[in-house]
Order: sequence, then structure tokens, then C-alpha cells
Amino acid sequence: MNEVERYGQQPFDGPIYREGPAPKLISRRLYNVLLTGFVLLSFVIMAACSYITGTYEFMLFMLRNPFALTIGMLVGSIAGCIVMSIGRSKESLPMGLIGYALFTLTFGFSTSLILGMYDMQTISLAFSATAGIMIVFGAAGIMFPQFFQRIQGVLITALIALFVVQLILMFLGVGQTFIDLAVIVIFCGFIGYDVFRASTAVPTVSNALWYAIDLYLDILNLFIRLLSLFGRRD
Repeated sequence: MNEVERYGQQPFDGPIYREGPAPKLISRRLYNVLLTGFVLLSFVIMAACSYITGTYEFMLFMLRNPFALTIGMLVGSIAGCIVMSIGRSKESLPMGLIGYALFTLTFGFSTSLILGMYDMQTISLAFSATAGIMIVFGAAGIMFPQFFQRIQGVLITALIALFVVQLILMFLGVGQTFIDLAVIVIFCGFIGYDVFRASTAVPTVSNALWYAIDLYLDILNLFIRLLSLFGRRD
């Protein structure tokens, strides 16, 4: 799984939903608590998945069923996004939670396989750097909303272009340190942009779920690129 995952999500950014029932509003404070809680819970789930993937039983299962496991995680992640999207459009909290659980579990398992490639020192360093970047650019997204709103198109275009370049370089067997650096810069921008979107969205539980996944993917992609960068220096 990689950055392209975020393009499977279709945002509903308008202040009023055009279709479906009227959203059930909650207080802005509760919305912020839920948003933060869902983001943190996503990483707790990923940590639990990482523990499971490190067991002998899981490694044995993975060796015996690599294709089925890969397809299952991919389909589960996509299905989770779709169910969450439907739940959001219909203001159905149960559907939203089911989609959230399905996505975070399958995506958490796929990501935890990457963590197994690095030692704890590298993971700790990447985690600390990710936390610092999140604080800085999250605050920037709130303080400079117009700037991040204007650069949305640039960020998406640059990310797609880098993804294509990465595929070409992988085929040619060329080192990709500069690609990691460029993607890190781009996801710093996405963090600011998605924090801005989340802070101005209609305060509903469905929106808290939706934007939590957006921010989770931003942070996770940033974390993985930092892991790759720091791991390459060891």
C-alpha cells in the first residue's frame, strides 16, 4: 500500500450535504476529541497488527498464503473506504465504524509488514520526526488556511508525478533517496491541508471518522518515507 491509497476517497467538503439525511451535529469540542481519538486509535490498531505479524504463527501463515494475504489486505482496505464513504453520505454511524474498522485492520496489517524491515532505533527516530512534523504543519494548517487551500492542486499533481517517476526508477534500479525527500515535503503539505479541511468541516461523527483516516494516511505515508530515509543511512 502507498500514497495512491488517498485517491480512493471522495470528500464531501460542502457545508450542506446535497443528498441523504441532514447531518447530526455535535459540538466542535467533541468533534475535535473524536477526530484526535480516531487518529490515535488507528495507530494503536497498527501497533497491535505489528505485534501479530511478528508471531511465528502469522509468519508461517504468510509464507503459506502470500498471494491470498496480499489480495485480502488490498481488497479489505478498498472495501473499508467504500463502506465509510457510503456511511458518511447516509449519515450511518454503524456503517462508518464498520468501514473504519475494516480499513484500519487491513491497512494496519499491510503497514506492519514494512515495520518488520527496520530496527527499533530507526523506527523510534522516524516516529519522533513524524510527531514533530505533524505538530508544526498541523498548526500551520490552522493558522494559514488560505495558503493550504490554494496548494491542493499542486500537491496532488506533484504526488502523482512522483509516483510515476518512482515506478520508472524502480524498473531501472536507480536509488530513490531524493524521491523520499520530495514525498516527505509533499505530505507535509497534505497534513496542513487536511488539518485545515478537518477544522472547517461540519462537526459530525461521520466527518470525524473520515478526516481521521485522511490524517492517518498522511501521517503514515510520512512515517514510512522517513523510515526508508533513515533506514538507508544505517
